[in-house]
Amino acid sequence: MKILILTQTFPLSPTDSTAHFMYDFARGFTELGHNVSVVLPYHPKLQQKSSNHLQFFPFRYVFPNSLHLLGFGNTLKNDQDLQWFVYLLAPFYVLAGLIATYHLVKNEKIDIINAHWILPNGFIAALVSIITGIPLVITLPGSDVYIAKKNIFFAWMAHFALFRAQKVVSNSQQLLDDLGVKGSVISYGVPENKGKRPTHKHVSIATAGRIVEKKGFDLVKKIYPETEIISGLLISEFRKKLLSVDIFIACSIRDSKGNLDDGSLTILEAMSAGCCVIATDLPGNRNIIQDGYNGLLIKPNQANMLKKLVKKLRNSSTLRQQLETHARNIIQEKFTPKHIARMYFSLFSDAL
Repeated sequence: MKILILTQTFPLSPTDSTAHFMYDFARGFTELGHNVSVVLPYHPKLQQKSSNHLQFFPFRYVFPNSLHLLGFGNTLKNDQDLQWFVYLLAPFYVLAGLIATYHLVKNEKIDIINAHWILPNGFIAALVSIITGIPLVITLPGSDVYIAKKNIFFAWMAHFALFRAQKVVSNSQQLLDDLGVKGSVISYGVPENKGKRPTHKHVSIATAGRIVEKKGFDLVKKIYPETEIISGLLISEFRKKLLSVDIFIACSIRDSKGNLDDGSLTILEAMSAGCCVIATDLPGNRNIIQDGYNGLLIKPNQANMLKKLVKKLRNSSTLRQQLETHARNIIQEKFTPKHIARMYFSLFSDAL
């Protein structure tokens, strides 16, 4: 099958940890023997190289190149407010993305389009789908749902895209509910972390991600100031670092502006490394964690429960070992890129 993935973010290089889940997602299909074309906005630092089954098609939408500011984590400030330049550049982005996607669909004889982030990519892909008749599957990762509810125009664009899509996917049932749409819940995937966990006497605590409100770092640092926030590492360094973490806390919340962090990839990465994960009891996290078996869940902002669970894990090496083993097993069984690609392929087949 020839699959076109339309995205607005991607790791700028093979070692970049930013949005590395998109690389793993695309790679899952190539491991199954499918051909993947990734359409994404141009970025001056983009260094990804095409191969036989995975090709990259960056599109330019403005001149000079230094004004290519959209995507790659730059669109939202603190994951809450659109940057001022978005409104100026977005029309050019949509037009250039539409042209690039249309030509690729025609030239490469694409079988299906998978757009990640409903705005603007779902809207662009919906127009191409109407023109070409190629089926469309839209994936909702998170902040796009928040943006779609900011004003009437964005809401119209989102619902136009949803009306055209044959299938809708999200890593969180809550995000589907927020947008008022029925769809399938499929997480992104992470590769098995086969690194050996080092032996040490102390019990280390960490969390990870971008420093934004919805990650819930303030609560974690308030209770355990010694907690390390892992951020900005290369992907190989990040995965190696997680091997030395005993307790990984992911207290995601819906922030003060309404943006939600659910089904975070950092949880999957931590579980793959054998960390004992404590995560917020949200629908996307429940799709990954079976409470008490391969991780622990707490209600949002439950400081006392967080203290209790951390103390319990610190005092029981047996419990930590059990959670570590089960966490790694569930990644191997359900959440590798190849497993996720198989689930998506089933949806793609239904959409054709």
